[in-house]
Amino acid sequence: MKEIEKLKPLLYSTSRKIFENPETAYKEYKASKLLIETLKKEGFGVERNICGYETAFIARYGKGKVKIAFLAEYDALPEIGHGCGHNIIASASLGAGIALKRLIEKNGLDAAVYVIGCPGEEAEGAKVKFSEEGVFRDIDVVMMIHPSDRTLIKERFLAIRELRFKFYGKPSHAAASPEEGINALDGVILTYNNINALRQHLREDVRIHGIITSGGAAPNIVPDYAEAYFFVRAVDNEYLKKVLEKVKNCAMGARKATGTELKIEMGKGYKAFYPNNTLAEIFEKNIKSLGVTIDKSKEFGGLGSSDIGNVSCVVPSIHPFIRISDKELRSHSKEFAQAAISEKGNEAIMIGAKAMFLTALDIIENPELLKKIKAEFVPR
Repeated sequence: MKEIEKLKPLLYSTSRKIFENPETAYKEYKASKLLIETLKKEGFGVERNICGYETAFIARYGKGKVKIAFLAEYDALPEIGHGCGHNIIASASLGAGIALKRLIEKNGLDAAVYVIGCPGEEAEGAKVKFSEEGVFRDIDVVMMIHPSDRTLIKERFLAIRELRFKFYGKPSHAAASPEEGINALDGVILTYNNINALRQHLREDVRIHGIITSGGAAPNIVPDYAEAYFFVRAVDNEYLKKVLEKVKNCAMGARKATGTELKIEMGKGYKAFYPNNTLAEIFEKNIKSLGVTIDKSKEFGGLGSSDIGNVSCVVPSIHPFIRISDKELRSHSKEFAQAAISEKGNEAIMIGAKAMFLTALDIIENPELLKKIKAEFVPR
């Protein structure tokens, strides 16, 4: 704990530098350079350009048996800047990583510590490719924290998949010869209405939201092309697959009804996040020991999606939230960005770093805990 207190000026400075130089997804050159240089000075070996991402990195120290990874995010939002507080995430993981490295070095602990730089969380998310290409293959446990207006330990993230429905019809004059046309826009509108009818028959954790991205050129021309773009989300991966089939059926029914042609494109997606309960319980014990109160979670409230879900499907993971404001905040807002550089934002860095460090130490010093964590874990 003393090691982390010594790091306070460095962590606050790192957070402010990242905050004051916001860089959007995959353009985080200054932030990644800052983190890499800091970790190198601490004696970490650093590998760059992970999975083809220029601003990704893996910093490692130690060759011991227990392998702990702290994940750093550092991309910002267009215009808003750090309205998701990734400056806090990066600094907390940096602090936990350095503190654990120093203890491994000092006490000869049988462990290895990783700080993994994960760019582009606000885009398609580098962690998806990391999970697919084996970046976490040798890691025992993954941890990161996220700022919020509540402190929560086991909040879930929804699995998400993108869908594009492209309808092709036949143009005609909408007044002179409408009977000669095939209305592609009708296909989109019927799809939208079919999905709305479907909603009442889905579980309450499902979220379906979409827009019409193309709907014709002029009112007096029967649209020969129209397109809709949807996000479909659910709290677990298997149910999402079932919902996707139902949503696709909504579009295929619209195609049949309108006589249009239909092309369905399945876009990128994140898997659901499955927090490891044993790991979360250890973290909760440690954060409470710091005097932090855990807030009550809303069962399906405030849920989004994140690439940490993909990580949790290949390695035991946690992603706790730490309060940075006494009032309700909406993420991806200017108000959230202001809170991310506030005094409470700085407090969250220290709380997160300390709680992750203590959790890592518990796992390293008690092999039975790691056995329990791994026994619970189910690859997905």
